[in-house]
Parts: sequence; structure tokens; C-alpha cells
Amino acid sequence: MKAILYSIALCSTLSFNPQPAQAVTTSNCMPYMHKAGMKRSQQGMELHGKHLFCFEDGGHCNVYDFETLDSIPVGRFTLESSEKDNHSNQANFGLETADGGSFPVVYITIGKPGSPIDWQCKVESITHDEKGWSSRLVQTLELDTAGFTNAGYVRMFGAPSWLIDRERGELWAFSAIKRTIPRITGAFHTNKYIATKFRIPRLDEGSYVRLTADDVLDQKQFEFDVYATQSGCIRDGKLYYSYGFGKIRPETPSKIRVYDLDKGTIAYRYDLNDAVPEECESLVVRDGYIYLNTNSPIIYRIPAPSFR
Repeated sequence: MKAILYSIALCSTLSFNPQPAQAVTTSNCMPYMHKAGMKRSQQGMELHGKHLFCFEDGGHCNVYDFETLDSIPVGRFTLESSEKDNHSNQANFGLETADGGSFPVVYITIGKPGSPIDWQCKVESITHDEKGWSSRLVQTLELDTAGFTNAGYVRMFGAPSWLIDRERGELWAFSAIKRTIPRITGAFHTNKYIATKFRIPRLDEGSYVRLTADDVLDQKQFEFDVYATQSGCIRDGKLYYSYGFGKIRPETPSKIRVYDLDKGTIAYRYDLNDAVPEECESLVVRDGYIYLNTNSPIIYRIPAPSFR
């Protein structure tokens, strides 16, 4: 079964809103690819060459051919770090390739608030050979924020998203002061999104690396103007992040924000509303487009902003 290529549908208001605000523009939002391999809750997504990796709750992955856009997976594997608390909420490829790996190591965000392992990031090495697809755990990162306040940094509530800026060789942990669902955050002004920068630990530093306030290189606070964090990616200092549950929960519609990590501002606002009725899950940016994974068989394509 080939991917279903839909006719272009116009996004409901796509806001172009750097700081200060500029005029609202519109663009096209296109359901781009159909995933027939969906079996569990859809979560993180990453793209490397022609291979599209779509992760599922519990640490499972379907691999698709992003050149043919065939909806049938070309491979499947389970993370060595697979367990019920590994929500696999986000996946970002790093810079190093482990011995025997076929791809750069991938940084897996747990994404289960309140779990004993929620502050951890699982670093896995994916192999594709004549035996098929497999993945092994090569490193675990863990964030300890106990000393943040005394060091002058803002502590986040938990559930950090681990993001890699491959162009700049940086690791960022993204979260908020308190949990981002409406019943806990309340009014927007009572919360802030927090991005904290670290170096990327080398694989030869060992199987476990603990990051503390002493390792922080920078921290940025962002205006809180959207509920329900999902996941995202970084491209050369710009953090692209998806939000919302779509029409499942009308108070948290589908949105994307693009943050400028240098300036500490929101560079773009995408309010997708009815154009993406499904729950947003994750996104990747390539060749001028944002590819948005949802908790459904559909991946959407949206023109990315141009930064000059």
C-alpha cells in the first residue's frame, strides 16, 4: 500500500509572529504521508537520509522509506531501553556513531511525568544489517536540578525534552516551571517555558552521565502562550516545538512554536487549529518543510519559516 498523498488543504490561520509581532500570514498545511505500521501510541519521530523513524510508546519503532513514501514499514525494532515508562516522547540524532552503529546515536526522551526515570535520556545506537534492525543502549543521561536555584537557574517541574542542535553541537533540555496542561498551569502568565543548554557528553565518558547545575552553559525563559507540550527539534539555534491534543481536547488545539535560543524570544507562531485535528506528537525539519507526526496514521507537511 503506497502512501496516501492528499490534495493541499489550507491551514487555518498560520501566524507569523516574531517579537515584536508582525502581520499574520497563511500557508499550506498538507497531510503528506500515511503510516500503516501504527500499532501503539505514536510518539517521537526522526529522519536520517531516506529512513524515517517513527517511535511508539514503550520504546518501539517503525522505519519507513521517506523517498518512496510507502506506508508499509521497511523495518521494525525495539529499543534496548524499552519499558512501560519509556514513552519515547522524542528522538533526536546526535553527532557520534557508536561502534557497530549504522546511524548516529539517537537521544530518546522518556516523557512520563512523575516516573522514576523521567529525568533520564536514553542514548541508543541503531544497527541495520543483513540480520535486520536492532538497537542497543550505549549511554544514559540524567538531569539533577537540585542545585539550580542556588546557582541562579530556574528549576523545571520535570519531563525534560532532550534536544540536539547538530549544527552547533549543543544539548538542550526543554520543559516548564510547572506542568503544561490547563488544569495545572492555569492562566498563561503563571508559567514559563525553560530551555537549558549543556555540552553533549561524549560516549567515551561512560554508560551513565549525570548533569547538574555545574554543567549548565546557558538558560533561556520563554513566554508561555500554549498548553500541552509534545516534542520537537533544533536547527541551528532555532527550537521547533509542537503542542496540543487537537480536537480531542478543544482547550488545547494543535500548535507549533519556533523559539530563538540566542535571543530568548518566540520567532514564529503556527496556530494549526482545524488543519491538524489529531494530537500533535513530534516534528522534524528538512529542506524548507516541517514534517509533523500525529497520534494517527498521518504525517503533515508545513512550510518552515525562513531565517536569513
